[in-house]
Amino acid sequence: MNSIILVDDDNKFIGNFTNDAYAAGITVAPKNSLDGLKRLLPAQVHKYAAVVLDIKGLLTDDQAKEDASFIASALRYLDSTIPGFPRFILTGDESEFETLKKYYKEEKLFLKKPDHQAQLLQALQYCVQNAEPLRIKRENPEVFDAFTVGLLPANKEQTLLNIFRNAENSDPAKFRGIIGDVREIHEEIYKSINSRNKAVIPDQFINGNGSPTFITALYRHLEGNLDRNNNYNPTTQPYQDSTISSLTKLIHSACSEYFHGSSKTGYPINRYTVKSLINGLMELIIWSKQY
Repeated sequence: MNSIILVDDDNKFIGNFTNDAYAAGITVAPKNSLDGLKRLLPAQVHKYAAVVLDIKGLLTDDQAKEDASFIASALRYLDSTIPGFPRFILTGDESEFETLKKYYKEEKLFLKKPDHQAQLLQALQYCVQNAEPLRIKRENPEVFDAFTVGLLPANKEQTLLNIFRNAENSDPAKFRGIIGDVREIHEEIYKSINSRNKAVIPDQFINGNGSPTFITALYRHLEGNLDRNNNYNPTTQPYQDSTISSLTKLIHSACSEYFHGSSKTGYPINRYTVKSLINGLMELIIWSKQY
């Protein structure tokens, strides 16, 4: 979770820098060109704390020689897609270092030599510790490892990060958006289980649009079809206890009711309900990992 991006076409340098970074508690995602950088950013910006750019580089992976226009192109791309994302520039040309600092006054430049690289690693450690998405993931590893091991689709990770960012939001105008995100992940939990374990979520509980149908028959199935005439003991394999079942029922009913503004009493929920939905969702993600 403590990752940065390095764009450099020198594979030997990449290897050395990656080893030094690892020793400092940082993992490196290396790319050889601007096109490689574009494959990571901005789509996967939540996975990285910063980017380190060689002053001269390749625009495309199949380019034969370094291009002097690389750094200007890379900086323009970052400015236009993710302004403010931490970035650092490396150069191996000591004779041009001072000149380059004049051209790039607003940038953080470092030489490819031990003392400068040590300073760069310190700066990267700061970025890692203060990058909000990485901090959230570090604080909630039991939830986010569902993405790491492929139990939830990677394209939903950003939605879950947004939920965490809004966990303390007390603005009623924001509640509908938060509830919409909670509902999206809640449904994804059941869709993902269905795709890998149809004993837990059979196809009969997935509608034609690919979404789960939260109906009484599903809840009974998950609880093990309890026998009312025999102390409510399960008659089939149970997958949810009453606590987990209650959480999923709460999330489904509350999200349906308040996302569409259809409360029969007109009662406006407070931030405490929103927070309870978020906490319940995290418990359901953890529950789902066993299947």
